[in-house]
Amino acid sequence: MFPVCSSWGMTLLLRKSSAQARIEGWDPCNRSDDDYAVVEDTIVGRIYREMIVGKPKWRWFLQQIPEAGPGRPIPPPNQGVADTLEEAKAALKKRYDEVRQGK
Repeated sequence: MFPVCSSWGMTLLLRKSSAQARIEGWDPCNRSDDDYAVVEDTIVGRIYREMIVGKPKWRWFLQQIPEAGPGRPIPPPNQGVADTLEEAKAALKKRYDEVRQGK
């Protein structure tokens, strides 16, 4: 587990998807070492590496904001692509903070 960011007293954690799958009771097979769940108290997003036009990139998704309640859609942009894992973490954190502030 690796901290992504800390904001408003909450810490987002980056956890290998295979480890999160075991916690959730899902099948941990077929999960890449470069696939992460972004977790607060529950899963709020995902970051994973993929090849885009022959180059490795990091795709991030913001899936939910826990205090907003389940099923509340995240307004766009709720996903993006970055060159590095650090850039993907920063972009997800930035959007997470914006959504929590109602932006």
